[in-house]
Amino acid sequence: MAIADYFLNNFETSDNPKDKRLSTHYYSNDLERTTSLIKQAIAKTDYVLMNEDNYYNELLFEYKNKRVVISLYRVSLYETRVDMTVNTNFILPLKRGVKIIDDFFKEIDKVLTLKYKGGYNG
Repeated sequence: MAIADYFLNNFETSDNPKDKRLSTHYYSNDLERTTSLIKQAIAKTDYVLMNEDNYYNELLFEYKNKRVVISLYRVSLYETRVDMTVNTNFILPLKRGVKIIDDFFKEIDKVLTLKYKGGYNG
């Protein structure tokens, strides 16, 4: 990990990340139920749902100087992929975006059935 990583304000999940906390999560729920339960789980936090785009299946949450975009993809009838993008505005971010993603996934994992993380189903 380079020193420059501590000054990044933008983080995104993927199937094969360098940091395992930034792994895409796959859930054993259909898309509609996953969307509903994510909204309920995040409503318990300080984040506010600013926009819900049903065409692209994205949810935008904001809190102070932090924005989280949750993207949902239907993999199969009862499997949904969840990716996140976090944008923050800190002078010295210290990888806070990674912690935000990790905290969001912990809240979501409490209400959804996690199938696997990352691009490997094993």
